[in-house]
Amino acid sequence: MPKYRAGFQQQATFLRSFPEGIRNCYTLTIKKGTKYFFRTSFLYGNYDGLNKNTIKFDLHIGPNYWDTVTITSDSVFVFKEMIYTPPQDYVHVCLVNTGSGTPFIQAIELRPLKNNTYMIYDSGALSHYAAVDTGSTTNSTYRYPYDALDRFWSPQNDEALTQLTTSLTVDSDGHKNDYWLPPIVMNNAAVPIDKDGSLRFNVSSSDKNIGYYVYLHFAELQLIKPNESRAFNFYVNGQSQYNFSLTKLQNSTLPPILNAIEIYSSLDFSQSETHQDDVEAIMGIKSTYDVKKNWDGDPCVPLKYLWAGLNCSNDILKPPRIRSLDLSSSGLSGSISEHISKLTMLESLDLSDNNLTGFVPDFLSSLPNLRVLNLKRNMLTGSVPASLLEKSKNGLVLSENLASSNFQTDSLIDHESKKRQFTYSEVTKMTNNFEKVLGKGGFGYVFHGIINDDGTQVAVKMLSQLSNHGYQQFLAEVKVLMRVHHRNLTSLVGYCNEESNKALIYEYIANGSLDSHLSQGVGNNKDILSWEERLQIAIDAAQGLEYLHNGCKPPIVHRDVKTSNILITDNFHAKIADFGLSRIFPADNGTHISTVVAGTVGTTTNRLNEKSDVYSFGVVLLEIITSRPVISVAQDKRTHLKDWVSVMIANGEINDIVDPRLRGHFKINSVWKAVEISMACLAHSSITRPNMNQVVCELKECLVAQLSGRN
Repeated sequence: MPKYRAGFQQQATFLRSFPEGIRNCYTLTIKKGTKYFFRTSFLYGNYDGLNKNTIKFDLHIGPNYWDTVTITSDSVFVFKEMIYTPPQDYVHVCLVNTGSGTPFIQAIELRPLKNNTYMIYDSGALSHYAAVDTGSTTNSTYRYPYDALDRFWSPQNDEALTQLTTSLTVDSDGHKNDYWLPPIVMNNAAVPIDKDGSLRFNVSSSDKNIGYYVYLHFAELQLIKPNESRAFNFYVNGQSQYNFSLTKLQNSTLPPILNAIEIYSSLDFSQSETHQDDVEAIMGIKSTYDVKKNWDGDPCVPLKYLWAGLNCSNDILKPPRIRSLDLSSSGLSGSISEHISKLTMLESLDLSDNNLTGFVPDFLSSLPNLRVLNLKRNMLTGSVPASLLEKSKNGLVLSENLASSNFQTDSLIDHESKKRQFTYSEVTKMTNNFEKVLGKGGFGYVFHGIINDDGTQVAVKMLSQLSNHGYQQFLAEVKVLMRVHHRNLTSLVGYCNEESNKALIYEYIANGSLDSHLSQGVGNNKDILSWEERLQIAIDAAQGLEYLHNGCKPPIVHRDVKTSNILITDNFHAKIADFGLSRIFPADNGTHISTVVAGTVGTTTNRLNEKSDVYSFGVVLLEIITSRPVISVAQDKRTHLKDWVSVMIANGEINDIVDPRLRGHFKINSVWKAVEISMACLAHSSITRPNMNQVVCELKECLVAQLSGRN
């Protein structure tokens, strides 16, 4: 922003904005245990050409809320300052998008302080409220170079006060005063006009729970005669309106004096950061594999920003520890990282469905708490360490290809050979001449089939020759499915691409689609999905979408998330199907807007990015909760499910939202949370919708709430 170069300091010239993601963080290396003065600077300058009247976003330090940045002018600097002693040798400064404008920042400044100053007597920090030059004889605000710490000292003009000043230098800049106060401030002081008067000031707060730290700075500027004295008491009273007074003692001959005031409000930073050993380990893993998920800021807390693929301990009295790491289907390559050995509290490790090579490392057996290890479908070679096999005898659950002590070199190699191309005659044979129809998709029928080689049941999707756009979709789906691997996405077994005969051959999912489970059995309770089963299905579907958005490179938008495209396995887990409408969207170059909007009426918006999938998932979640159709028609009036639920919420009829066939067999707090998640997904503004990682975390909390206290 060159036009601001002359009027402001150099840092006003440039800024960085964060249009992508919810939480974006800077990780700064510091000296552990050192107290710092923090300052963040913000100047809008209409950098985006949008002439926004108001922009709001939050600032976090690690997992803790610091302040809200509110911008109401394009030419006024906003500063947020605080004093804090970080417990680690790094600190995360995070900008959090709250849906009221794109976060941006000009500068982050840290200046070390002496640890015996600005004492904090609880777990927290001090947010800067004011620094006042009470004896100022000018209207000037002083900062660096007058103040070595670059604090802003504002003048006070009070007609009830008079000023004392001296041309001598007050020794307050660090030789005898650890607060490094600027001489230009301390060379002046305020005293009452009336020698028997008091010095008074006040602090107002709308929040009675906020505490304040007030620092009064004194320096005598007069030569005190033998028969003179200056002594006074300091009083404070009030609540929300705090009144302070400096009142002369009865035997004092001189009135009270005050050179400067600093006021800070207390910040509650009681949320512990993730254990430093775990942070160093997971950051090493992130660097080794170039993980592109939402891995920014603190890995474990706050819970709503939990890193994708992690689960952590939740002991409020101790720093969180990483207990499980799921990097399945994440496109990892190379060897298994040694950084994993530093996650000493790890209980579950899933590295399946990647392209990892090399040997199975012995250090995995040294993880003291490891209970589950999944390395399936990689390209690992060599034998399994004896120590790992021995540990499996004492409770460690190994993936099938590791569990046998007879395992040898080629057992871990799982090539893409299973994804094979079939001829049309083979497709005809496996479907018994297209005998059994499973359903009809967007561009053709789906048939049941059996591969005679091994008796594997499959679902064969044939591309209809009558489809106007089917061939293009077919090629897109093959391209996507050949590189997508996740337990909550349907697996591609093979395909046929023979002249006009084109087919996709999937794994067969025996229990059919979710919509059939939600609509069947009306009027009786047979085969009705329980609330727990519904939550698990929702979690599975959310995890599948989360992988498409964060685990694929480049990310993928499904574009047609609906209950008929969610398939149910034998054990009532869910897999997302039908990638024919998928489109790859750019990871770093802004929002992708498709020129052809696909999807089902009522479940999509016309702006297609990953938040379109979030919206569609919100509709699916409401269907799971209610078992009602997306669009209801009564007396020629069409009502969207979202609108119906909104009315029920407004009337407080939460029990009536849930599928009545469940007959109240659910915990109301679990339902409330599920409804809240769905409505958040359906927010009108896409920026305020959660991402799928947040949705997964929140849904897991719903399931925990449902299961808590269950016999």
